[in-house]
Amino acid sequence: MRIVSPYTYPHNWLKGNFHTHTTRSDGKSSPAEVIAAYRDDNYDFLALTDHHKLSKGDEGGAGDMLLLPGQECHVPGDSKVFEYHIVGLGVKKQIPAIPDGQGIIDAIRKAGGMAFVAHPRWSWMPYEIFEGLEGYVGMEVHNGNCEVTTARGHSVDYWDKFMTERKKPLYVVGVDDMHLLSRDFGTSWTCVNAKKNARSIYDALKRGDAYASSGPRFETIYVNDESITVHTTAAKCVKFVGKYGDVRQVTEPGTLGEYVKSATYHPTGNEVYIRVEIHAHDGRIAWSNPFMIEP
Repeated sequence: MRIVSPYTYPHNWLKGNFHTHTTRSDGKSSPAEVIAAYRDDNYDFLALTDHHKLSKGDEGGAGDMLLLPGQECHVPGDSKVFEYHIVGLGVKKQIPAIPDGQGIIDAIRKAGGMAFVAHPRWSWMPYEIFEGLEGYVGMEVHNGNCEVTTARGHSVDYWDKFMTERKKPLYVVGVDDMHLLSRDFGTSWTCVNAKKNARSIYDALKRGDAYASSGPRFETIYVNDESITVHTTAAKCVKFVGKYGDVRQVTEPGTLGEYVKSATYHPTGNEVYIRVEIHAHDGRIAWSNPFMIEP
């Protein structure tokens, strides 16, 4: 049996947000106000991703925070399928209106960027369409704005079904999809194991060396030939999840403890993959990227 890990060690976790809106589209705050909010909350990087409009990452006022280019693209709906969205990160030119998702992904890649499927649960995106797309880097497993406004912010069912049936990894990010600072800001984010420059962050995302969170943190992730071990911030429990979302193990505090801060799982070989969830006492969650299990 072989455990294939996306993580490198030692870690250098950088916190950031890849999905953010301003008054350039339907956000309620100016780019300067949005950048200042994330900068003052000690984010390491930020991408402004307004609808149909490229932000080049050259806005001022970021201080030590890194600004990345970004744009949110729309795939028009019809009488049977709702409109769905794809975020382009690192794109070097404006992505034009294109009527199909695969065309948008191809255009993002041609423009030097990376494509992420945005909030598929919120979009009521048919799984057959999601599964049929090719060439995107990952998907939003948690979208804070969608959770706050519609309770459809979690998309783990798409994630688990894809990895179980395709038997290949799918990497995820967490985003707050910020439209209103007083409501959406800081509701979900991504921590990337990278140096603080755009190329290092993009490379880490491509190899899955990152995790999504709405609160808890992975401090260290260690894999050897037989086990997966994580050290975390204080948690209610740590779950190890396999194919079709089957919870293979739950690590909880001992009888004398109030929280757990580390957990180890020994794969048996029949899981297809294992992903790890940290559950905090307040209900917030962090999601690791998958470890593929090769029998």
